[in-house]
Amino acid sequence: MLRRPQFSRLRVSEADVVAVLSYLAPLLPAVEVDVPLRDPRDLPVVAAAVAGRADAIVTGDRDLLDDVELRVWLSEHGVEVLTPAELVNRL
Repeated sequence: MLRRPQFSRLRVSEADVVAVLSYLAPLLPAVEVDVPLRDPRDLPVVAAAVAGRADAIVTGDRDLLDDVELRVWLSEHGVEVLTPAELVNRL
């Protein structure tokens, strides 16, 4: 993620980010995601939503939107999965 062009202006090295995250990791809540994810790269988003007691994950990612088992599991943890359009309609 830090290799994206928009982050180059921040002048933060990947080593700096790793150092900060390594320092903070023991303080962060652990969340066991007890459902297989279609895309394992979505695990941090799902875990953060549950740990942070988010009301919703707003996304256009079909792996999250179309995964019925994941949506049921998230619902049991108080988290909905919404498209941006669904969020706008609710607001």
